[in-house]
Amino acid sequence: MKVLLVDDDPVARAIHAMMLHAQGHEVVEAADGELAWQLVQETKITFVVSDWMMPNLAGVELCRKIRAANFEDYVYVILCTSKGAKSDLIEGMDAGADDFLVKPIGPEELRVKVRAGERVLTLQQGLADKNRELARINGQLQSAHKLVEEDLKAAAWMQQSLLPQPTQQAHGIECLWRLEPSGYIAGDIFNCFSMGEHETGFYLLDVCGHGVPAAMLSVTLSMVLTPEATYGSPLMALHPLTGKSEVLSPDDAVRELNRRFQSIDDRYFTIIYGLFDIRTSTVRFAQAGHPGPILIRKGAKPKTYGEGGMPVGLWPKIMFDCFDIPVQVGDRLLLYSDGVTECIDGTNMAFGEERLLSYLEERADVPLEDLLEDLILKLKNWRGKGECTDDISLLVLEVTAT
Repeated sequence: MKVLLVDDDPVARAIHAMMLHAQGHEVVEAADGELAWQLVQETKITFVVSDWMMPNLAGVELCRKIRAANFEDYVYVILCTSKGAKSDLIEGMDAGADDFLVKPIGPEELRVKVRAGERVLTLQQGLADKNRELARINGQLQSAHKLVEEDLKAAAWMQQSLLPQPTQQAHGIECLWRLEPSGYIAGDIFNCFSMGEHETGFYLLDVCGHGVPAAMLSVTLSMVLTPEATYGSPLMALHPLTGKSEVLSPDDAVRELNRRFQSIDDRYFTIIYGLFDIRTSTVRFAQAGHPGPILIRKGAKPKTYGEGGMPVGLWPKIMFDCFDIPVQVGDRLLLYSDGVTECIDGTNMAFGEERLLSYLEERADVPLEDLLEDLILKLKNWRGKGECTDDISLLVLEVTAT
């Protein structure tokens, strides 16, 4: 090991250099602190044995300079002194000295002190090497994370492009929505669309799980659940006699969805699908494990419909909850994901259906956009600084004609 030996006494320096050489070390000598400081800056030296009392730059000041320089590699410093007072040792330690030798210095004492310093430097070097490796790996992880983040942002943009227009109207229905994903992308998806000349279809679904797998399935379902689906919409069917496309009832449509999307990896989804017929002023619903729709009617308390039913994709042959809701002009229907009622506050209390119904009753007469914006704000305030652990999706429809 290379040791910088600093002492203004040439005799003492020669004796100590001989001891270090005998112990197998390479010795660089400096006659004063100024020269030693210059050597430390210009040469890769990590071990210094310095006398305390020297003209121009004392050993304790040399130590302070070394610590203040914050070199890449740690420099181990032993101060040699004829002083033995506790106050002097404290001053040396405050300056950053690692160890002390009290003159006169014997060979064995010098050997032991230098060996202890060697062990510290070996550990220090090992730690520095590991830190450099960790920094390298962290850089790679940050680059990978940036790529993943860019991909997720692109996926989020694509998912947003599949959602309906902010305000949409079709066959006597006005539709507005809000989506607050728990991450970049969501497992919730919804839509509202015309079905033939007299009917309007709408749905809201929630894929089990979070992240990319849930979002991929939700995007797939969004592309399938349209009347114009490329490979045959589960919402439509060809009449066996006329060969023309006909609108399937919601219960038949959900059963067809269940047939097509049998889980192969324990992934399933819940859905509420409604079909409004302007001729009969009735909405036919099929409910598959999803929160029931809420009817908001002026002069009446908001009411939840449906029994829940089973999710889609669990078993091939199961029945789903189906029901009709007669509606009139001015009625509103709210479809939502369980991220609304299961939103947790700081005490781990869920927002719950009762609070949702109470809010809807208080805000029954406000414009649809304000109704949704205020509800999102209320949920954010309820959650406080807690994490959004589930997607929040809202789809509200108002009957404008019958």
